[in-house]
Amino acid sequence: MKVKQYATTILALLVSIVIAVGGYWTWRNYTYHDTKQPQQILQQQQKTQDDVVLIFHKTGCPDCQQVVQQVNQAVQAGQADHYVMVDTKDSNLYQKYNVIEVPTAIHLKAGQEVARYAGANNPDRLVNVIKATKE
Repeated sequence: MKVKQYATTILALLVSIVIAVGGYWTWRNYTYHDTKQPQQILQQQQKTQDDVVLIFHKTGCPDCQQVVQQVNQAVQAGQADHYVMVDTKDSNLYQKYNVIEVPTAIHLKAGQEVARYAGANNPDRLVNVIKATKE
């Protein structure tokens, strides 16, 4: 009788672990991870001359959801000093950078824009801006 109880407990624990790992994997790959206090990072970048890639998206945007996995993978593989993800619903930063379409990626070097791509029609161009290879 105790073996049956242990087996049930172990099975419930394994199912819980699988659900937790699956939830984390889904969150990691299919969610934009917004940067806290993006203004501070941008101000610091202007002083240090670092490379920064700004990624603008909007919650609920179907085009943004279409490329979220490619965006997250590009950020992980990228070479910029900083990546700043901004939800246009929560920030007015998009006005400063004249963003009129989401998703938009803007690569800044020493505070100057060197590359930009907006939209989800050509994910490869979006990824190239995001990866921001340093020269």
